Amino acid sequence: MEITYKNNSYTLGKKERKVEGEAPAIRVKMLNDEVKVIGLMAPSVQVMITLNDVNKYDSDLHQIINSTKRKVFPYIITSSANEIIEDVAEKFALDRSFISNDFVDFSNKFGVNINDSMLANSIFVIDKEGVIKYKEIPTDLDDDFKMEEFSITLNEVVNFKPKGHTHENWMGV
Repeated sequence: MEITYKNNSYTLGKKERKVEGEAPAIRVKMLNDEVKVIGLMAPSVQVMITLNDVNKYDSDLHQIINSTKRKVFPYIITSSANEIIEDVAEKFALDRSFISNDFVDFSNKFGVNINDSMLANSIFVIDKEGVIKYKEIPTDLDDDFKMEEFSITLNEVVNFKPKGHTHENWMGV
């Protein structure tokens, strides 16, 4: 996939993740120095947001994430410097244990790596089973995300109720 930034074209890393495919597990060092393994199965839905410039994190994105706050692990992966990340984290009261600029391995595994100093902006929604349910990678680093589409899909994934055998159905309740 090609990404454009300031009239230059960049080819993303070779690994392309597809919707309904399994998300990879990746070890990432967070801003608070905690190392987490993210991706794959988790007790909550995971939202992976990659931002080449963390200043692209705006109130619209923040509002969507906060609307599902108790049911989602939102991870922000960026190539921005710590000082810039700290400013954005303070502005939006973000938990530093969910923000990282340790992006190279993550961006390679998720197929959003441009080079060792840049990554593509993207959103991945991963359900509790570790399956990618939504993926968005704007083709220009200056383009915005499709917020309505992201919000609808995130709410569907968060509120998904598995069908099939349940105790109540079996008991005839």
